Amino acid sequence: MRSQIITFGVSLFNPEAARNIYGTSLSLYDVYEYNRRYFIYVMSFLIALSAMHSYVWYSIAGMLTKLNLQEPFSRKIARTLEVIGIQLLGIWIVSVIAQQSVSWIAKDSGINVGKLHAINEYLFIAGIVYIISQVFKRGIEIQKENELTV
Repeated sequence: MRSQIITFGVSLFNPEAARNIYGTSLSLYDVYEYNRRYFIYVMSFLIALSAMHSYVWYSIAGMLTKLNLQEPFSRKIARTLEVIGIQLLGIWIVSVIAQQSVSWIAKDSGINVGKLHAINEYLFIAGIVYIISQVFKRGIEIQKENELTV
C-alpha cells in the first residue's frame, strides 16, 4: 500500500512513474495520458482496496492472538469473525464499484485498461467467514449448556 501511495504521489509530478505501479495489473499510464482525473480516480480505488485488505489482515492477526485453544469458542472470536466477514463484504462492494468504474473509463477513453483482481471470490469468502462465525456462536451456546449441566 505504501508503495502505491508513493508511486501515486510521484506519478502526479512524473507521468513515467505511472507505468510501474506496484500491485496492479492495470495499465494506468495510458489513462494518465488521456485524463489525469481518471488516473486519480482509479488510483484512489486501488489504494482504498489495499487499505481494506490490510485492515482485514490486521483483524485476522488480532483474532489469532486472542485465540485460546483450550476454549476456542468465545464471544470475542465469534464477533471478530463476524466483523471480518463484514469487512470482506465491504471489499467486494468496493471492488465491484471499482471494476465498473474501470470498465466505464475504458469504454469512454477507448484504452484497454485491464481488470482488477478477481472480485467474486470476496463474496464467497465473506459468506464462508460469516458461516464460521455462526458456527462459533452455536459453539458458545453449547459450551454454556455444558457448563450449566455440570
